[in-house]
Amino acid sequence: MSRSLRMYQHIAVAFVVITFLLLLCVLYLSVSRATIRITPEPKSVDVNARIDVVGEPTEDGQVKGIVVEKTLEKSKVFTLPADGAKAVEGKASGYVTLINETAKDQPLVTTTRLISETGVLFRLQSSVTVPAKGQVDAFVQADAAGKSGEIGAAKFTIPGLNTTLQTQIYGVSVASMTGGVQYVRALTQKDIDDAVAALSAEILSETKQGLSADVDRAELDGESYEVTTVSQSTDSIVGAEVGSFTLTLKQTITAVYYPKSEVESYAEKLLAKQISDGFTVSSIDHETTTSEVTELDLINAEAVIAVSLSGMSIISADAPVLDKDRFVGRAPHEVLTLLRASDAIQDVSVSFTPFWLKRVPTLQDHIRIIIEEPKH
Repeated sequence: MSRSLRMYQHIAVAFVVITFLLLLCVLYLSVSRATIRITPEPKSVDVNARIDVVGEPTEDGQVKGIVVEKTLEKSKVFTLPADGAKAVEGKASGYVTLINETAKDQPLVTTTRLISETGVLFRLQSSVTVPAKGQVDAFVQADAAGKSGEIGAAKFTIPGLNTTLQTQIYGVSVASMTGGVQYVRALTQKDIDDAVAALSAEILSETKQGLSADVDRAELDGESYEVTTVSQSTDSIVGAEVGSFTLTLKQTITAVYYPKSEVESYAEKLLAKQISDGFTVSSIDHETTTSEVTELDLINAEAVIAVSLSGMSIISADAPVLDKDRFVGRAPHEVLTLLRASDAIQDVSVSFTPFWLKRVPTLQDHIRIIIEEPKH
């Protein structure tokens, strides 16, 4: 009995030891983890997309939009900068808003007199008709040369009208008159080019409001414009000694309105198609996105816009280089060597749980790969 008892005791101890070892093994397998942190090397990617703007889209690459056009002519006086010029007396000029409070249109001929409250005489430089119960802007010039004509904002009477009409038809100015003393120098082509750019921007700004009046901008929030110069003229030629000059510009503005989000989504889809397998789009630079009208069909109210989109791509978790089979059972330095050899990886680190582990676990679900934000 004593011998049998000792044998059973040995068996029981052996069972406990084996069970304990199995528990340790299970515990080891359940808690052992390897974490591989990847800092990817970002790569630039861009796409140029062609998108058709049509009334009713039927194909991929088409969006619903509107094409409208308007022509506007505008004149403006540009004063040359004083740098490098000589001072000479000139006639101050500027714009006056003519107001008509009567129920009848009032025509005013060229050289019609306007007198400011301080007694300074100006004359209209072109004929105008002031509409009934309305107003119109007109360009005027001082009758006498010199700084006396450089007055500030003022109210003007029109002495050529009878006393009653003078209280109902009058002029007001907001900006000061300028040019009583002009700085004269030779007009250059750059002066004209700068003036064209400035006046063109004004024409576009004014035209935009009229073009979009009947457009649902909540739906068609994207826009692209094409500006065509119909005619351009100045009252002075290059080389003439002047202090100011008048530029007249006639331009046609064609506007294309389209759903911005749909265009960007289509361009982003094309951008993603350019990414190689094992990579993903990490960011898109919407601030540098550009759109330009390349083709117009005014008869059918259709257009083609070219959209340029840029972004960055990084390695993705399904890339072959990150296949977990490559890492099982390896030491940390072996993992680092394998991954640092890839030009798609900027940096890499390996950590274990528990910390005393020396090799990557043999179970793939115990290997965690984290792709962090790239360092720019």
